[in-house]
Amino acid sequence: MLSRDADSCYWIGRYVERAEAAARMVDVHYHAELETAYPVAGLEPDAAFTPMRWASLLAISGSARDYQARYVSENDRDVIQFFVFDTENPGSILRTWTGARENARSIREQIASEMWESLNVFYLELLEWDADRVLAGPPHEFFQAVKNASHLFQGILNRTMLMSEPRDWLDTGRFLERASQTARLLDVKYHDLLPAYISDAPGVVAGEAEAAAPQARPPNPYGVGGPLDMHGWIAVLKSVSAFEMFRKTHRDGIRPSSIVDFLVLNPTFPASVRHCIARVEGCQRRISGNQRDEPKTEPERLLGRLRADLTYIRSDEIIRNGLHQFLESVQDSCAEVGKAITGTYLSY
Repeated sequence: MLSRDADSCYWIGRYVERAEAAARMVDVHYHAELETAYPVAGLEPDAAFTPMRWASLLAISGSARDYQARYVSENDRDVIQFFVFDTENPGSILRTWTGARENARSIREQIASEMWESLNVFYLELLEWDADRVLAGPPHEFFQAVKNASHLFQGILNRTMLMSEPRDWLDTGRFLERASQTARLLDVKYHDLLPAYISDAPGVVAGEAEAAAPQARPPNPYGVGGPLDMHGWIAVLKSVSAFEMFRKTHRDGIRPSSIVDFLVLNPTFPASVRHCIARVEGCQRRISGNQRDEPKTEPERLLGRLRADLTYIRSDEIIRNGLHQFLESVQDSCAEVGKAITGTYLSY
């Protein structure tokens, strides 16, 4: 397979997944913030209402500097414009979907015609939207449309593509992107909770530095473990379509360690980091023709090391040593794998 064709397949997979992830991140953050606009028992009425806060989403997405260079304030309209329609933002939904469409157009002989049509139809629909129209109705409806378009494309891919090298490159791109974005989405939620920390024992809250010797404190509705915090964790699960499967797997309720275990370490959930990395490694081994245990290429070496880390670590250990640091390291590892894949196969 030509490097330029493999590169196009790889980036189609990444761009479609990135567009869906952007829709999920903005959607879950927007509606989780709306939860804090309702009065909470025990709080003063004026303290129970807070403006929409976008700083954590901008910080974790790595977009804060780019946003501040072009926008004056962090209001709803400007943030949605930035994450959805700003073509100067490489992570915006319009920019990434356009990238997927242009790559698909260049390799139409390698993919099914239905795949091209699904990308092109939704691209034309996107051009009819703007930030004002999104905010004129429930924003969730627009973001759900983005997710549905991504699901339609991936369903067509799964139904029509041969199990061949182009399919492996598409899957390499989408599962590598999904692993990184799951870690990023979980990190957005964790960023909102800093610097609080709660153990799984009820009523125990402490700073991260005091985790080894927690102190009993009164429950805080806005703190970790409070009712709004539980709404936030549920929103995170729903944002990756994981809520129902999580409840079937963990019947002991919503606990941060259980959520980390499910979204990061579960080997069978399709959006978990561990599952995605295993899928990417399988694709890369088929592409290289490697049937041995040891890695044959640099991407295989990096993927094998990351998969081993995710296999043998435990969620309690991750939280104890710093969830934010661990999620950052996962994102850095995914970026390193991406660079190795480009250097090994896609530079032309």
